[in-house]
Amino acid sequence: MLTTACHTPHVPGPVSTLGTAPAIVSVSVVEKVGWFRRELVPRAVTYLDWTIDGVPLREVVAWPDGSVASEVTPVRNDAALPDYEADYLRAILGEPVSREWTVMPDGRVPLLVCHVDFDLDCRALTAELVRGDDRVEWRSIGWQAAYAPLDLTEQEMPVTSLVFDRQQYDDVVRPLLAAAPEG
Repeated sequence: MLTTACHTPHVPGPVSTLGTAPAIVSVSVVEKVGWFRRELVPRAVTYLDWTIDGVPLREVVAWPDGSVASEVTPVRNDAALPDYEADYLRAILGEPVSREWTVMPDGRVPLLVCHVDFDLDCRALTAELVRGDDRVEWRSIGWQAAYAPLDLTEQEMPVTSLVFDRQQYDDVVRPLLAAAPEG
């Protein structure tokens, strides 16, 4: 289930501000360097990263040693399939998606996905998306792979939740969806 209505007047935790920021990740791609030879060459891929109160999500959920994950969003990402971006943003809004592999089998929504192929079997940062009348919550944020059940007790980082003002959240995500290619 993608969306759960929350009708309680009080949502725990401080309200964060969702935003986006341009980001770059280096991806190794195979390029032909001769008639029969190929080699891995680094290629910079740009995309929009989610920000939480101005801090990139990848930094907010940094590993205990301070390193950040290589996972990305497919938003404005040249390496993503054109129609995946729209489905991903629909999932982030709690709307129905056209491809079942856009969300985890348990209904959790991916926030960050594999920077190489966007496959949820690699590893993804996911959350239970809860939309209320005036709040949106990314609940129990954790790492998981689609092929295994989620185990929040085996996370390498503290499991956290983020709460957003629904209007501000929608004001960030809906224009991205409106501008996303449909394939």
